[in-house]
Amino acid sequence: MTNLDASGRIVIITGGAGAVGSTVSRRWLDAGASVLIVDRRQSTIDGWLSEFADKWNGRVATLATDVTTEAGAREMVNNARKSFGKPADTLIHLVGGFAAAAVEDESAVRTWDSMMAVNLTSAFQCYRAILPALRERNGGWIVGLSSRVATNPGARISAYAASKAGLGALTASLSAEVRSAGIHVNLIVASTIDTAANREAMGEAKAASWVSPDDIADATMYLCSDKSRSVHGATLEVFANA
Repeated sequence: MTNLDASGRIVIITGGAGAVGSTVSRRWLDAGASVLIVDRRQSTIDGWLSEFADKWNGRVATLATDVTTEAGAREMVNNARKSFGKPADTLIHLVGGFAAAAVEDESAVRTWDSMMAVNLTSAFQCYRAILPALRERNGGWIVGLSSRVATNPGARISAYAASKAGLGALTASLSAEVRSAGIHVNLIVASTIDTAANREAMGEAKAASWVSPDDIADATMYLCSDKSRSVHGATLEVFANA
C-alpha cells in the first residue's frame, strides 16, 4: 500500500462513505489528513463512522448534500473551510452510479438523465466549486474515478459509458485550463472493483481478478502527492488482473 504523510492536508471525498469511498476516506484519515466525507444521506455516513468512534480526533467532518447541483457543491466547499479553518487542498470525487438500459427501452431516457447527472454533472459541479479554493491556496489536487468500459462498452450501457467517457474529456480540458495555476486534475480508470454489490451481481468466483478499494486508495494517494507533481490531465489505469 502507498504510504503518505498527509498531516495538515484538507481533503474532500465525495461518495466518501460508499463501498469504495469508505476505504479511501479511512486511508486518508489514517495518513493524518483532515477529511470532509460527503455523501447523499447522513445515515450512510453515520453508519460507517460509528465503527470508528473517536479514532481520528476531530479530523473528520461530514456533509449530506446533493453534489449534482451547484448549491450542493458550493455547500461542500464552504463546509470544509468552516470545519477545518482553511480551504481544502484536495478533492477526490468518487460519487457515481450504474444503471443499464437498451436505447430502445422505455426507461432509456430516464437512465440517460440519471447517469449523466450522477457520473458527469456531479463532477462538473464539484470541480467548478473547488477551483476558487485551490487558486486561493496556489495549487492543489482533483481526482475523479472512471471506468474501463468508457472506451470499450458492451450492450445496454450506453448511458453509463457515455457519462464516464465525458468524465475523461472533462478531466483533459479542465487540466489544460488550470495546470498553470499548480492545480492537478487527473483521472483513475478502473476495471471492475471488488464490492459487495459487484460480487452479488457477478459472482464470487470472478472477484480474485478485480481491483480492490485499497488499490483505488493507493491511486488517489499517488495522484494527490508530490510524487505526481509533473502529472496533469492523466488517466491512471487500475485494472488489476482483469
